[in-house]
Amino acid sequence: MQRTFRFVIFSAPSRLCVRIACLLLLVVLDPNRAFADDAEMLFKDSVRPLFERKCFQCHSSKADELKGNLKLESLETILKGGDNGPAVIVGDVENSFLLRAIRYQVDDYQMPPSGRLPDEDVALVEKWVKALGENSKRPAGR
Repeated sequence: MQRTFRFVIFSAPSRLCVRIACLLLLVVLDPNRAFADDAEMLFKDSVRPLFERKCFQCHSSKADELKGNLKLESLETILKGGDNGPAVIVGDVENSFLLRAIRYQVDDYQMPPSGRLPDEDVALVEKWVKALGENSKRPAGR
């Protein structure tokens, strides 16, 4: 018995629909991963480049002198923190030390010391901290 296979060639709109359906399926099957990916992507694409421009001179492995024993290069080092404890409390935009410092709410720790970040940059870091918290708020297995 000979089998015949037919290859279906999808048009561009059909391929887009298939991609969207796959993405929705991923979110339905594992919404935690979708939110984790959102926070990871936000860090990689926006937050880390901001830190590179404004903070790495003092808060990275490349710094001549590491200030406060705080590295802002990865989520792991940010959560580990420095002399003042964790730089970020996942999901907590009010009590995360890093956010309080970049908002100039801590007298001795106004970061960066060269001048306040634009409100858009502060809002970006806030959005990232919230996105980190979204994953931790979801029950396991959902």
